[in-house]
Amino acid sequence: MPETDYERYIRTEELLSLQKRPEELAHPDELLFQVIHQTFELWFKVCLNDAGEIRRHLGAGRLQRAAHLLRRMALTLGVLTDQLAVLETMTPADYHVIRLALGRGSGQDSPGFNQMLRIGEPLWEAFQGVLAKSGKTLLEVHERPDEQYDLFQTVQGLMELDERFVRWRFCHFQLVRRVIGEEVRSLKGVPAAQLVHGMREYLFPDLWAVINVVTRRTGPQY
Repeated sequence: MPETDYERYIRTEELLSLQKRPEELAHPDELLFQVIHQTFELWFKVCLNDAGEIRRHLGAGRLQRAAHLLRRMALTLGVLTDQLAVLETMTPADYHVIRLALGRGSGQDSPGFNQMLRIGEPLWEAFQGVLAKSGKTLLEVHERPDEQYDLFQTVQGLMELDERFVRWRFCHFQLVRRVIGEEVRSLKGVPAAQLVHGMREYLFPDLWAVINVVTRRTGPQY
């Protein structure tokens, strides 16, 4: 039976051959484990492409378009986070059978994730260029958002992206904690508990710091 246009465009035959054959699986759940991690890499690829587009739009002053793509990146990271819940359906006993089949493989080697860790600086530089042209400070954007609402929306998009990325890292740590435990060393010799530090590593730390200033300047009486 000839391939359909859909199959040729999506390259389904090639795509579905990238997983182990049934007779090669160390455990039935290995297919689930492999497919989810492959989709992680695909979604990270989409995010990295969007990050490049966001920088381009920021450089051209197209703030609405940049804010739109920032929200899309955040939604994509939400999809990645939801997928972690599916991995949590594996029992520790079943996972350890799969883990033995990984050899020295580790999520720390994920090329997509490692590139995501580096998107903060170039995106922040592009945003700072926009901020400089506007003549506004980050504090002023928060205190008077209506004066340049497109800029405020861009700030919100950056914060949402950062929040979703940190949330993904938190949920990933919880997955590891649930299935492996936090005292066990990874296949790279790093204690799983080290993952907790990633939950405090923001892409755009200045965005969060200024919120404290906004609050202090309003002088709330709580």
